[in-house]
Amino acid sequence: MEAGSASHEEEQRLEKLHFANVLKAFDDYLPYCLSANDARRRSFFSLPRAHQQLLADVGQPLALPELPNARSSTSQSRGFKSRLEEIDDRMRRNADLLSLIADESRGFLGPDPLADEEEAATEDSQAGHDSNRGANSSNSSSNGNHSLGSSSKTGRKRRKISGHEIDKIQSTLKQFVRDWSREGEPERSSVYGPLMDAVANRYGKIGLENRGHVRVLVPGAGLGRLAFEYAAEGYSCQGNEFSFYMLLASHYILNKSSQIDEHVIYPFVHSSSNWRTADDMLRPIRIPDVLPSSLPQTSEFSMVAGEFCEVYSKPEEARAWHVVATCFFIDTAKNVLRYLETLNHVLPIGGHWMNAGPLLWHFENSGNSRGGSGESLSIELTLDELIQLLPKMGFELEVSTRFAPDRHDLCCSEFADTCRCSRLCMRHC
Repeated sequence: MEAGSASHEEEQRLEKLHFANVLKAFDDYLPYCLSANDARRRSFFSLPRAHQQLLADVGQPLALPELPNARSSTSQSRGFKSRLEEIDDRMRRNADLLSLIADESRGFLGPDPLADEEEAATEDSQAGHDSNRGANSSNSSSNGNHSLGSSSKTGRKRRKISGHEIDKIQSTLKQFVRDWSREGEPERSSVYGPLMDAVANRYGKIGLENRGHVRVLVPGAGLGRLAFEYAAEGYSCQGNEFSFYMLLASHYILNKSSQIDEHVIYPFVHSSSNWRTADDMLRPIRIPDVLPSSLPQTSEFSMVAGEFCEVYSKPEEARAWHVVATCFFIDTAKNVLRYLETLNHVLPIGGHWMNAGPLLWHFENSGNSRGGSGESLSIELTLDELIQLLPKMGFELEVSTRFAPDRHDLCCSEFADTCRCSRLCMRHC
């Protein structure tokens, strides 16, 4: 087998393994989160009895779940311990939707690569145990307990889910709020609104029947709402997303939603910090607030998985898009110059790139002892440096608007600057 082919097969194997681990994170959300909440319960029961009694009736009566067949109490309760019970219930309801998402996505995986990994690990462990059995047989009486412990590991070893992976699941639940709930509309209006308006100002006069000829690309599409909004206006739009967590959730909400407010989630129950009331923490969020299937027939809408530069630096993507809209995306780059090169590649002369978001460079300080190269590479620019870089990379800045209230800090709000750029002819054209 040639080296290139072997390398490609290894990449595919690792990608499938990562996909399987993401599915496992969806499956393991409930036991992990219930365990974390149970730690709070153990803390409560470790208190002196007098302290437990003081916490028994603090706070307002707790709201009941909105859905029927509640697993929690059928009457309102109050107090710290009761709140923990209600949190358990809301986590189970979150898990109901997460299970639907995972089950819908398993068909993309094929044979489970985790099963092979676990079988191999079990066989290696068993082989090691068998090879030592003869050598240790003469000492079986003294080592009986140790041998018994080893021989009990006959089942498949399951990799424990990490807190980082559960954080991704919890972040996905919160992302549903911004992208697909009524509660998220104010933030969508503030962040997505300027990006939508910029395209409407340039192409909005085109009749709806012809607007599908305008091609809009949305890298870092997340759960797909911004891309959906462009498609809803009649444009042909493609979202691109790298995170499997986002891709699985967006696939489900975009393709399997049959009615508005079909699902109820409780995305705020994972942390007890900084809440005014328990009801705020336990409040339900209904999704989706619109039906994703309600698109004009003239528009096209798709989501593509993969790393932005790898997918869109290909020759067939050259000058293929009239507009690129990025939101909370630019600062995900390890090397933002590669992002800018790819943006220049996909836009024709006179094409437009719109951007909104802060510069919270995701890989800052990731270099540690490895020197900041390779996988640890991270180039962080100030806004001023980025703006001065634009003409060198083939862009002309047309409009820049700041939303952050502190003129020195781009991150004292949820988002910062929006800008609109025109693609120029680079010197090497």
